[in-house]
Amino acid sequence: MASSAFALGDLRVDRAARTVTRGAETLPLAPKELDLLLALFDHRNEAVSRVQLLREVWGYRSDVTSRTVDTHIAELRRKLETDPANPQHIVTVRKVGYRLAV
Repeated sequence: MASSAFALGDLRVDRAARTVTRGAETLPLAPKELDLLLALFDHRNEAVSRVQLLREVWGYRSDVTSRTVDTHIAELRRKLETDPANPQHIVTVRKVGYRLAV
């Protein structure tokens, strides 16, 4: 069973409560943004393709070309990373997808 809570740098992610906090501040993540973060955490330190994320988070059944993942990743970085232009946690894996570095 996956752990209920985990730390990501100065962030605390509580899977059961569906919250992300930095110190005493709860960060305003949309439901799909949190689902995407949790999917990346479930594959932490692994390269995860956009297609795999589309299937796991959005339930797509076929290889669909979509910028949905990229758009949500950009929002997650904006909300979670100290410097979104130079992300430390949500890393792009060129020609593959993304990796959550923990």
